[in-house]
Amino acid sequence: MILLSRPYGGYAAGTIVQFQTATELSLIGQNLGTSSVGPVTPGNVTTNQTNGRVGIAAAGTSVTITGPYTTESKFGVNLSNAAADTTALYVSRVVPAAGSVTFFLNAAATAAVTIDWEQINLSGKTPTN
Repeated sequence: MILLSRPYGGYAAGTIVQFQTATELSLIGQNLGTSSVGPVTPGNVTTNQTNGRVGIAAAGTSVTITGPYTTESKFGVNLSNAAADTTALYVSRVVPAAGSVTFFLNAAATAAVTIDWEQINLSGKTPTN
């Protein structure tokens, strides 16, 4: 994970995000961020990336990613629970819309959780961005 000192990929400066290792090392090498143990900054994000990790704070039930998506966009998601959370067990709905996608949990989180997500390229189609 990396703490961004400048905006990158649609993420604001001052947020902790996770990218592929090569991307993070490149950003650190360019003094655009520093290594961080996380957790990722919880809350809605705006990004032009086709995959990533978003955080939901305790008591939260959803998170929205604003980006170049359509109502037909497909996503693969994985809830990465903190061991302390015993109520938010899975992502119950993925709702793509024009310009965003929202991930909903089955219940309010009792501790911070993260969702790993990826826009899926089906049948040889090119992702929207």
